[in-house]
Amino acid sequence: QKSSTMLYADKRALETNLKVELLEIREKELNFYTNNCQNIGTQAAMLAGFAFAGMMQPLPDQPEVLRVLFLVSTVSALGLQLVTVVTTTLLSMLSPGLALRGPDGSMHTAVDGMVDEYRLSFYTFMLGLIATHFAAAFFVWLVFLWWQAAVLSFCIFFSLAMLYRMTRVLMLKFAMPKGELQTGKFEAAEGAAAGAQAGVVDAGEISTLSALILQEQRLAAAAQAELERNRRPGSRGSRGSNHGSRPGSRPGSVVGARNAPAPASEAIEMTAASGGSDRWEQGGIVD
Repeated sequence: QKSSTMLYADKRALETNLKVELLEIREKELNFYTNNCQNIGTQAAMLAGFAFAGMMQPLPDQPEVLRVLFLVSTVSALGLQLVTVVTTTLLSMLSPGLALRGPDGSMHTAVDGMVDEYRLSFYTFMLGLIATHFAAAFFVWLVFLWWQAAVLSFCIFFSLAMLYRMTRVLMLKFAMPKGELQTGKFEAAEGAAAGAQAGVVDAGEISTLSALILQEQRLAAAAQAELERNRRPGSRGSRGSNHGSRPGSRPGSVVGARNAPAPASEAIEMTAASGGSDRWEQGGIVD
């Protein structure tokens, strides 16, 4: 009985240690996206200040079309950047809070949700940056002479073209190769979905340590249940122990059957190979 308790405690310790290690890996992803959200939010706040200052500038009444276009571009830039600031701020607060204080499995929910919202925040930030360039182009045509406005407009659109080029080059240069994306998720179903999105065709290539944990839990629960049944008066295990056992018969518990605990992989192979027919006579693992 003491040995059985020790084995059960060892399995529980293995399960706990694996969960802690998986959470540590997932925490690195959480910190990565949190830092990115904070950086984007800081830059978006600065650009929102520029857009608000542009709205305060005195403008000539004519031409009316350019005046309206300038105001629309400025308000759009301000709104998009404020959306980015609010979104990234909430992500930086709520996602780590859910991962830290939520129920079991909240870490995966927090990180996966943060990835989607982080991408949306990045897109709104870039759209706000483009709107800022257009607002600057309309502004120079309102307050400067035509040749001055032409030169300044060329500089503005050259800056916008360089921004597009550098963004595209850097995104391609540091893009994650398809099929080699690594995440900290090891859940079986969720890991398969993440691997499929990353381009992994064979689901067997995805590491699923949680399958080992689940199998250990099932084996431990089955062994513990069989041990409890053998302890009850009038059970088959009790009758066998009172009247004696046949020569060469197998003991009625997992601990008696094996002096040393076998790894989970060996237990799985033995169960699969026997097809569930080679059960122990008075206890053991039940399919």
